[in-house]
Amino acid sequence: MATQSDYRYTLNTGDKYHFDVVSFQLTEGLSEPFKLELQLSSFDPNVPFSALIDTSVTFTFWLGDKAVRYVNGIVTGFGLGKSGFVRSYYQMIVQPALVRAGLQSDSRIFQHQNSEKIIRTLLQKNRVDKVAFEALPLDWEREYCVQYRETDFAFIERLAAEEGWYYYFSHEEENHVLHFGHQSTTSPILGTLTYNAMPAGDRPFASLWQFEYCRKVTTNQHTLRDYTFLNPNYPLEHQQSAVHSNGVSSSSSQLSYENYDYPGRYKRDEQGRPFSRYRLESALALSETAQATGDDMRVIPGYGFTLEGHINAAFNQDWFVVRVEHQGYQTGVMEEEAGEAGNRYENKLFLIPHHTPWRSPQKPHPIIRGTQVAHVVGPEGEEIYCDEWGRVKLQFPWDRRGKFDEHSSCWVRVMQGWAGAQYGNMMLPRIGDEVLVKFLHGDPDQPIVTGRTYHSTTEPPYLLPKHKTRTTIKSKTHKGNGFNELRFEDEQGQEEIFLHAEKDLNHIVKHDETTQIGNDRTEQVARDEIVNIGNNRTETVVQDEDLTINRDQTHSIGRNRITKIEQDDILNINNSRYVNVHGDTIIHVGNELNIDIAQNGTWHAGEVFEQICETFDLEGYEQVELSGPGGSIIINREGITLVGDVYIEGELCQEGGAPDMVSVLQLAANEGQEICMDCLRLKLQQE
Repeated sequence: MATQSDYRYTLNTGDKYHFDVVSFQLTEGLSEPFKLELQLSSFDPNVPFSALIDTSVTFTFWLGDKAVRYVNGIVTGFGLGKSGFVRSYYQMIVQPALVRAGLQSDSRIFQHQNSEKIIRTLLQKNRVDKVAFEALPLDWEREYCVQYRETDFAFIERLAAEEGWYYYFSHEEENHVLHFGHQSTTSPILGTLTYNAMPAGDRPFASLWQFEYCRKVTTNQHTLRDYTFLNPNYPLEHQQSAVHSNGVSSSSSQLSYENYDYPGRYKRDEQGRPFSRYRLESALALSETAQATGDDMRVIPGYGFTLEGHINAAFNQDWFVVRVEHQGYQTGVMEEEAGEAGNRYENKLFLIPHHTPWRSPQKPHPIIRGTQVAHVVGPEGEEIYCDEWGRVKLQFPWDRRGKFDEHSSCWVRVMQGWAGAQYGNMMLPRIGDEVLVKFLHGDPDQPIVTGRTYHSTTEPPYLLPKHKTRTTIKSKTHKGNGFNELRFEDEQGQEEIFLHAEKDLNHIVKHDETTQIGNDRTEQVARDEIVNIGNNRTETVVQDEDLTINRDQTHSIGRNRITKIEQDDILNINNSRYVNVHGDTIIHVGNELNIDIAQNGTWHAGEVFEQICETFDLEGYEQVELSGPGGSIIINREGITLVGDVYIEGELCQEGGAPDMVSVLQLAANEGQEICMDCLRLKLQQE
């Protein structure tokens, strides 16, 4: 039967160097890298230190000739101690390959990946090849996950704890495997351990000889709440409780002790439910614990065992190993320098009941307390790139892997000066703009654009400080060289509001508009102008008004037109004028009416044309002709010519002429005889 004195420990570093193990201390626990500290001896006083650093070695527990377990890792520390008579003594530290991740820090962005893929990426970077993950109940993709100024190791631990994973190691002769476990209650039971309260001498079998048990008051209710702008009125609250509906707690406490936290670092219910449960289970895992001392080398964190033989039967159950501290020594390897202490081994265990879920405590995440600078990015050839919420993509200066394109970041919200329900400001940063970024709750995963700044390649729109009195809102035509602008000039004596529309300007006033101009106003329209007035229009010009129309003018009046002119009205028409009046025309002239016609003039009346006046003067420079259907009277330089029949009613008087001729004419007229005007003309001429 094997006893304590049959324990042996060896270290395999390869074929080149040989060491004997004098003593060791091994600490291993859940969610912590194991650490093996070795005191070694060698006949070689000149082992090169760099030859073993960061190389793989294997420490073996032997029971007689049988290897009980291995501890494989990499050498992270190696040094020389004292030198004896014939031996040199060395100290060596062996840890898992995972500790390499603690030697590298980074700031990088992961997008649209689940936690396992992110962790595997970092493990591969640090040459951690043997990895196994227990599947999550719900696998979800992280839209945007940032490692910010933290080591790869800290980032891995933080993500794993958030997902409810804990990690531990299993060992083989030439390698070790990093396990990410999720359900500790289903972990394997490696065997039975006997409780022996009174071991003595060279113990014939491994056992536990000390067992301490403790229950503690812990948080038994955990509540998380978060916020998403996609559903702002939904509280996103999730509560997990160990208190039953009857008020009785399933934890050590009979009362409810709530741990409330905000933000919960989730944006969907399917994340919030497990997150709150993991935090509660992390607290409850420490409500019932045990510590034991024994000498069974098989005890490994991440596995369970069954305890038997304890005087308190309640303790004879399955226990889950959380942490183990091993120590041992063997003086027999130093035959020429050894005493008679022999070989010894013992361990101290930290345990929880196997039925209690174990969760690693949450790790702190980095907090960005200040404001950062970033640049707006997007697809090649585009100037403005946003989504339906006005979010943009950013390139941070610290991001070494971003390619200044639409994949450099997640969609990032942009602060506006005013944001209401379909009202407020909307000014989107454009590709190439430098912006100021803050982070909600300091969380690197939640950036938000809070401002914008100029720099050497995106200069202000006006030269400064020359135009320091100008305030402007100036945009740029999308994929063009134009701009729209609203500018204020505040230089004394030059105050100005300047408005520039590169194309259209639409001005909508739903009620009154009042414009008051203290001096001149100039308005220039390159093409057409249309003014529609739904009711009345009143226009008052205190002095003169000049209207120049280079082509046609058309006025259409639905009813009456009244024009009032206090003094003269002058109308100059270089060509023809047509006036068409469908009804009556009445012209009232208070004094004189003069019509000057350079050539011909025509008055045409469809029925009667009547002129009434005290004196009617009709004068023609060459000839005056009165014509009608029955004849005409022509007056010219030659005299008066009457053409047609003449009928005389009333007395015919003649002054300065021959009475006999008048009598003849009157007689002929009364008798209806024809009068020969030529004969009459001749007769008058003779007389």
